[in-house]
Amino acid sequence: MKYTAFLGVRFEPEWFLLEPAERDRFEAENVFPILGKHAATLDIRPFRASGFSTRHTDFFLVGFDDVAQYHAFVEDLRESPLAARRYVTVTDNAIGIEQPFGADDSA
Repeated sequence: MKYTAFLGVRFEPEWFLLEPAERDRFEAENVFPILGKHAATLDIRPFRASGFSTRHTDFFLVGFDDVAQYHAFVEDLRESPLAARRYVTVTDNAIGIEQPFGADDSA
């Protein structure tokens, strides 16, 4: 079964107080390794939303077949320095199952 998750995040003011080069270094050391670790089992698509939303500055659409793999990804993010230093807050996390329009949902 194919699932898709919406993972909304908000980068906090502490993040934006860092110099751009420091943010780039931090991502390279603490965020990109997590994304790479899960790249084989998750289809992670990042989106910027800061100009369009007051709740999320960014969000991810994540495709996967195994809910446990997605859960491990979210836990890795929550246990990372990115969250521990309160640079980012998870603002929304919803999982759905793709259902084509008009498909029989009685099963």
